[in-house]
Amino acid sequence: MEVTVIGTGRMGSALVRRLASQGFDVYAWNRTRDKLKNLPAKAIDDISQARGVTFIFVSDDEALNAVKGVGGDVIVLSGTYSVGAVTAFNIRFTSMGKGLLAAPVVGGPGDVENGTAIYLVGGPEATYQRVREVFDKLGTVIRLPTVESAMALKLAYNAFLIGTMALLGEYVVLGRTYGVDDDTLKALLTKTVFRDVAEKYLDRMLRPKSPPSFTLALAAKDVHYAVKSAGDAKTPLVISSAVKSLYELLATLGFGNEDYVRAGLLELIGGLREK
Repeated sequence: MEVTVIGTGRMGSALVRRLASQGFDVYAWNRTRDKLKNLPAKAIDDISQARGVTFIFVSDDEALNAVKGVGGDVIVLSGTYSVGAVTAFNIRFTSMGKGLLAAPVVGGPGDVENGTAIYLVGGPEATYQRVREVFDKLGTVIRLPTVESAMALKLAYNAFLIGTMALLGEYVVLGRTYGVDDDTLKALLTKTVFRDVAEKYLDRMLRPKSPPSFTLALAAKDVHYAVKSAGDAKTPLVISSAVKSLYELLATLGFGNEDYVRAGLLELIGGLREK
């Protein structure tokens, strides 16, 4: 089966490698052609040359709105976008007779490449059945009825996780202020319902060792889309709006490339005041 990936950043590249490892005939396009080097895919010169199942991993709403004339039989939106942008895309492409699904990914590039990612697949069941052979080789699938519901669930999940990281960072600082060392906090958390959070994220927050797979700037974008999508439906997200303001402030002040899990550390915010 032929599969095309449009947008080969970290997630798109990981998907190309996963698809190739599972025996699919993979094509790829990226605005910056150098990002296609060393990928196990045949480069295409224009998105109109996309074939088969076409996964779109472009960066944001603006890039998604610019996608016009894309080829392929079924289009799958796998980036993270606002619900409004997905609705507009859905209207535009289904009117052209193309099948459309939204399948945003829960997990990072490593999960995508290893087949441990979760795909929130929304759209008509008949369309999903046409491409189920592909998803069966990608990871875990959670089915949703519409493209909008799939994207809304992804935004809700991301906003929850991003807000949790901001709070965790603040609680680290509160403990330090009163003489609680980081290991003691971790020991407490690992004995509670927060065990998995502590084991997965606390060391990453306190002792960063490598470039982040998900940056603070990307987190700011995702929470912005969650708040916007809720506002469009007249369902305001008060707490997420505060989290959005924090991440947008940090990104504006030059910390956009930091790991998003570090946003709540007041040492980082204190560093902003010194800039």
